[in-house]
Amino acid sequence: MNLSFQRPLRNGFLAMIAATIGLLISPAADIPVMSSQAKAENILDVFKPRATRKKTVRTRRAAPRKQSQRPRRASPITSAASPTQMPGTIPIPQPRPSPEEEKQPTANELKAEQPRSEPKEPAPTAAPREEPEDKKRKDATPQSQPPVPAAPPAKPDEAEPHDEKDAGTQDKRIYQSACPALMNGEVQGTLIAPLSEGMCGERSPLSLAAIGKENPLRFIAPITTNCSMAVTLAQWAKEVRIAALKSFNAEIEAIGTGSDYQCRKVNGGSAGRTSEHAFANALDIMSFSFRNGLKTELATGWNGTPEEKEFWRAIHKTSCDMFMTVIGPDGDAAHKTNLHLDQGCHGGSCTSRICQ
Repeated sequence: MNLSFQRPLRNGFLAMIAATIGLLISPAADIPVMSSQAKAENILDVFKPRATRKKTVRTRRAAPRKQSQRPRRASPITSAASPTQMPGTIPIPQPRPSPEEEKQPTANELKAEQPRSEPKEPAPTAAPREEPEDKKRKDATPQSQPPVPAAPPAKPDEAEPHDEKDAGTQDKRIYQSACPALMNGEVQGTLIAPLSEGMCGERSPLSLAAIGKENPLRFIAPITTNCSMAVTLAQWAKEVRIAALKSFNAEIEAIGTGSDYQCRKVNGGSAGRTSEHAFANALDIMSFSFRNGLKTELATGWNGTPEEKEFWRAIHKTSCDMFMTVIGPDGDAAHKTNLHLDQGCHGGSCTSRICQ
């Protein structure tokens, strides 16, 4: 009797210890929390007879277990792996992934496995090349302007081009007229500097040494005349040579002259009009010498031998056909010794001639 009473006490004491331990660990473990009534029933079961206790236990086990009101602590692995299920819902089974899908890594795994790209270091820039000290000194010194090549000297026979645009600028060029008789070789001479003495002068005077192209007739001394006189004298030389051959049967060696260019009045007077000599537009013929040694002068030959008289009158007639003014010994006393020839203008239209 004594022993049977001690066993229930020991069993009840152990049940109380188990219930106390269950209360302590129930919040942390996955064990349902029992109400105070259930706890009391468990304690009383210890003192009940064995048959009754078993029946009660079975009845308690058959009753539905109340869900604990406290939230369960989800393990970090389970919460991360499976989605949260609402209470009272049946979880839908997920299809098992195929072997190919299992082998393919997820985006997160790829991102985790991708090695972190290290920041690229900037490419080293080439250091500026240092120039030698000699070159630096050379560059530091001011560069001198390259020498301008000197213009080649102008050829005397070539004329400088004329440009109307340079009329307003200072021009040292001498503007003269070319003479066809000089260019064609019908006279021998040169173009000289312009002549200017008050109202006298000539822009393009010529200094002639001979006239005629095929059989030039030489002057004893060079004469100064204009181009108009030069052209006519070249034609005149042909007729004079023919007259010399006819009268003296000889070639002309030289021609003696008087006045050519002179700035004066007519006949050298102090009054009256300006002479054509003042414009290099007149020439006085005084004598001829021949290659056979003969010589004739106008002062003595005009009324000299028959050959001289024939020759001088032939010269006078030829001159009146070519020049605008011809004055000989029969003209006036001032021309007893010289035959005056010029290309002066006479009459209102410059078409009249004077032949004396």
